[in-house]
Amino acid sequence: MSCSFGFCQDSTTLLNGSVKSPNNEVSDILIVNLNSKISTITDSLGRFSITVKLKDIIRFTAVQYLPKDISVTDEILESKSIIITLSDNVIDLSEVTVTPYNLTGKIDLDIERLALDPAVTSSSLGLPNADLVKMTHSERLLLEADRGKYISLATIDNYGKINEILSHAFISVSINTHKIMNRVSGRTKSLEERVERDEKMELEKEIISKFSKKSMSDSFHIPEIHMDGFLTYCISQEDFLELSQAGNTVELWDYLKDKSIEFREADTLKQ
Repeated sequence: MSCSFGFCQDSTTLLNGSVKSPNNEVSDILIVNLNSKISTITDSLGRFSITVKLKDIIRFTAVQYLPKDISVTDEILESKSIIITLSDNVIDLSEVTVTPYNLTGKIDLDIERLALDPAVTSSSLGLPNADLVKMTHSERLLLEADRGKYISLATIDNYGKINEILSHAFISVSINTHKIMNRVSGRTKSLEERVERDEKMELEKEIISKFSKKSMSDSFHIPEIHMDGFLTYCISQEDFLELSQAGNTVELWDYLKDKSIEFREADTLKQ
């Protein structure tokens, strides 16, 4: 065991840091300790925490930035904090002629020059129910199958002036046979399961759009050919849909990291 300035190479320290960039977003940047294989991502402000040891190599990667590796030094361990500045990943494109349209190639400036009108939407037109969330096909089927109460009461007033003729009110009972039959036949339950399945599949698409299968494979030590199995394992968990209420991407990443440990411990990879 080697020690320097009071820090032993085998002792771990929780390193807090932040990623800075003047041009791009600093959230959801993947940070991996190449020695311990521990990983995390930055929050919306670019902040992160990761366990390190002396001489560990920490890698920062994101699509919009060039990869960057740093070596953990005594100074970093002593301060327990670090600020990382990443370089933009500039992709050279073929030359594009913009002069006929009086454009500069700078998006912000060109948008102002074009003076485009705001997009016309149902909200901008002030249409009723413009802000309602559009229901899926499965949700509409479930609503139709389970609409209303099982039993409703109504006075004969609903049917005209009969009560005036008879001088007193009657009460009628309406039984929702459509709702009852759907429940008894199992159609309602089947549609409920279908809606839940659709929600899970939509959440799975969101996860893949935020974290590629390659990134999850490298960070969670799961072969890429088993990533579909891992995601299926996550979907089968009772608390999976609670992720739709996750406040930020960090919570989502932490959930996947915890489930990846369970997935490996369950010997699923050997099957």
